[in-house]
Amino acid sequence: MKHFLLFALSCIIIPAAGLHAQQLKGVIVNKKGEPVPNSTVYIHEISKGIAADTRGEFQTGLAPGTYTCEFRSLGYGSVRKNIVMGRVNQTVRVELQETSYMLKEVVVYATAGNEDPALRIMRKAIARAPYYRYQVKEYSAEAYIKGSLTIDRIPGIFKRAMKVNDSKSDINALIGKPLVMESKSNIRYTSPETYQQDAVALKSSIPKEFNVDKGLSIMTSSIYNPGLGGKISPLAPGAFRFYTFKLENVDYQPDLIINKIRVTPRKKNPDLFTGYIYILEDTWNVYIADLSASELGTAMHYRINYHRVQPSVYLPTTYDMSLTINTMGVKGSGKYYASIKYNSVKADKSRNPVAIHETATPADEPVEQPVSPKQQKISDELDRLAQKEELSTREAYKMSKLMRRAVEPEEVKIQRESLEIKDIERVKMTVDTLAWKRDTTFWSNIRELPLREDERRSYQIRDSLSGNDSIAETGDGRDEIMLSVGENPKTVFGKVMQGGVWKMNRNLSLRYGGLTGVLKGYNFTDGFQLGQTLSFSQAIDSNRNISVTPSLCYATARKEWLWHVSASLHYAPMSLGRLHLSAGHLSRDVNGENGESRLMNTLTALDLGQNFIRFYDSRYAKIDHYTDIVNGLHLYTGAEIDKRSVLRNRTSFNFIGKEVPENIPSDAVLYPGHTAANISLEVSYTPRYRYRVRKGRKWYVTSKYPTLWVSYKKGVNLFADNPAPLYDRIASSISQNIQVSPFEEVDYLFSGGTFLSSGRLYVNDLKYFRNSRMMFTASDFNRSFNLLEPYTASGEWWLEGHLNYRSQYLFLKNLPFLQRFSFDEAVHIHGLSTEKRKLYLEGGYSVGFLNLGRIGIFTGFSGEKFDRFGVRISYPLWSLIESSLH
Repeated sequence: MKHFLLFALSCIIIPAAGLHAQQLKGVIVNKKGEPVPNSTVYIHEISKGIAADTRGEFQTGLAPGTYTCEFRSLGYGSVRKNIVMGRVNQTVRVELQETSYMLKEVVVYATAGNEDPALRIMRKAIARAPYYRYQVKEYSAEAYIKGSLTIDRIPGIFKRAMKVNDSKSDINALIGKPLVMESKSNIRYTSPETYQQDAVALKSSIPKEFNVDKGLSIMTSSIYNPGLGGKISPLAPGAFRFYTFKLENVDYQPDLIINKIRVTPRKKNPDLFTGYIYILEDTWNVYIADLSASELGTAMHYRINYHRVQPSVYLPTTYDMSLTINTMGVKGSGKYYASIKYNSVKADKSRNPVAIHETATPADEPVEQPVSPKQQKISDELDRLAQKEELSTREAYKMSKLMRRAVEPEEVKIQRESLEIKDIERVKMTVDTLAWKRDTTFWSNIRELPLREDERRSYQIRDSLSGNDSIAETGDGRDEIMLSVGENPKTVFGKVMQGGVWKMNRNLSLRYGGLTGVLKGYNFTDGFQLGQTLSFSQAIDSNRNISVTPSLCYATARKEWLWHVSASLHYAPMSLGRLHLSAGHLSRDVNGENGESRLMNTLTALDLGQNFIRFYDSRYAKIDHYTDIVNGLHLYTGAEIDKRSVLRNRTSFNFIGKEVPENIPSDAVLYPGHTAANISLEVSYTPRYRYRVRKGRKWYVTSKYPTLWVSYKKGVNLFADNPAPLYDRIASSISQNIQVSPFEEVDYLFSGGTFLSSGRLYVNDLKYFRNSRMMFTASDFNRSFNLLEPYTASGEWWLEGHLNYRSQYLFLKNLPFLQRFSFDEAVHIHGLSTEKRKLYLEGGYSVGFLNLGRIGIFTGFSGEKFDRFGVRISYPLWSLIESSLH
């Protein structure tokens, strides 16, 4: 719930100040005298926009002089007034007339196929979006922001978990009361996307826990970017795949033609907008954006007004956002206004391609340096496309791509082509030491929206809680809401019982699993495994560390102590260098590579009398090493000695009293005790594997290319009179996850292998295939079988393939009444061929829920014969739960 409120209020902070001697106050009404809500004022001489409130009221400070003020609102014609400011305050009343739109002249652009004229307009706008994205090199501006939030309801379970000022005040004191924030800031923008915000005045009755210092996701996003506020912009290059456009009206003004275009998502999706976008004819830039989006019960409505702040340069001058929350029992609403005044704007003439005749550099300005032949070729092609009266969707996409190449700043190109994905701090914020201490007089002079009585009371309640009339710049006096759900134990008793971390010194820490985690598992060969695990971690420096994890447990049925110890050295964080050693005496799965979940096996053994894992007794020691040779090229080497012996069931206890199956293999003649030794080598390579660096460590993220993998494993005999397995095994694979669009992906894995030699093999040494035998599984459906026989093994050779297609709109999501639900669909095809099995095919369909789980139905075919059917439920978080217990 806290995250929803954080999101709701993320747009409320920003913070330029300047005191004006006189106040211009006004109200905007219609011909009936009723207030026109959400209207705007633009003062041309000072390039200043003002967002009026829901009552159509506004105010601003102006120096003496004559000003041309433009008043407008959606659905109304704009009005211009000359206002003379003297040495006294002024009050104006402005009446707007409803707009009379016409569609007459634009319909001639419709194609012979009766294509909507909006498509022609949007193709032009999308093609030119990259230019407008980088049109401005820098600007300085002042911003006044006012935000309010009212929480009408919070469920009792959340109320009990939350407290204000560490229980000094009740959370109920905030419910139903308007919470208000105002800010005044100076903003400096530098292309491509850097914002420096200097807050000179801040005032808030909102608890500081719900404030985000850099929360202007919309104000620091451009509608000309492919993404706007984390959603797909209607001006994205591929917008026609996600939206339909319809020209509804055309407003003919003396110097402008404004096209009103309805934006409708092809499917209901939280990543898509709905609403209207107003595009200017000929220049094809945005005049007004009126867009809405909703996700998980939170609905947002944005209105962004653009004005010409310089010849051919239109920038946002007002933002008006509405918010409603109705999710998880939390109900509330919010409102957010931002008014921008541009002090200086510098267009980037070097980003002005020849094709943009409507925005070309004026003749009296100096010509930029000559372009290269490559740039000239791009410019010529842009010019050719721009001259076409009609652009196809394909040509519009091509023009947008060429435009991006022509105008994109060099630093953006370098970042896009770099292997390292750098998290550039786009929004930097500083707070004046007096920002929280501004008095009433200061705010009266800079405030651009009137303060309502309930909002004044909100500030008064805030001040009474803090005990003073001003707030320290540190913010310590502001209310703090604390969420106490899921706190880590703070007492020694709590850490002993529940587990926790002790900081021994600056570099050494101890993690203990807790007495509540004493039960490690249950199966019919060991009985209950009761034990404890410790973990010591020693930091060598900020990026390197060594850890040692010993574990000891008692197997009640075997009446034997089992143990395990592992040590890891992370020594090269930028090449993922890791050395790992482990040893122990354990019950291990015959299928050591792709075995079943131990936790799930525990539950099925107790509840159903089923042991899904085939155990053997293992006394082993292992060493392995992993590192990057170069970026994307990984090398793994390992060696292991494993003394193996048969395990038989020692208990049959289960809650339903069922007779339990024997552990397999159980025949000592077929599985004599022996000591196996092997060495392994694996190499994988992913071309242009992009990565991020977090705390000095590399984390691989994505690549447009497939991953190639090869491995070699050799069984050797180190001891005389020891029937050790002897073999040479090679395998290879190719795999990739392809993001086809924001709503669909293709995932595939094809692999194969063979035993070059197999002088002696045991069941442990065969190639097993990932297979979900149980209805509930932690395995992903994409790269595992679901209906194969238990412990299906390879034989001398094998070939397997997995092909999956996932989409948010496959079958069920195409039904309109289901599109508001958050789920996706996928189809799966799996195939296997081995020495003993000609061909096995498996097909399935699954539905996933927010990456938290999937349910699927699968069918299997041996040869051409259908012979099996099953249902599986995948819960990937199960593996996290299991790892926390060990």
